[in-house]
Amino acid sequence: MSKIAERTGIIWTPDDPLDLLSVDVDGNCSEFEFQGMLAINQAGRDWLTGEIDIVEYLDRLEHYGILNPFEIVDEFTDHIDFVISHA
Repeated sequence: MSKIAERTGIIWTPDDPLDLLSVDVDGNCSEFEFQGMLAINQAGRDWLTGEIDIVEYLDRLEHYGILNPFEIVDEFTDHIDFVISHA
């Protein structure tokens, strides 16, 4: 089972794969945090559509404070593999 499936208790198949990569912030966030959320989510879209490669995607995550970007990508790919294997 993927970490995402373990955490949510379901085999989640979102309509948009970006939902597995996107981040959000709370209403008390700073302007920097809000802009970081937008940039991270755009980077996810750019990676999924092939506009940037994985290295650029990971660099953008690190730039906006994601300490272990490989963990996000690993969870994403593990969950996609899990969904495919149970389809």
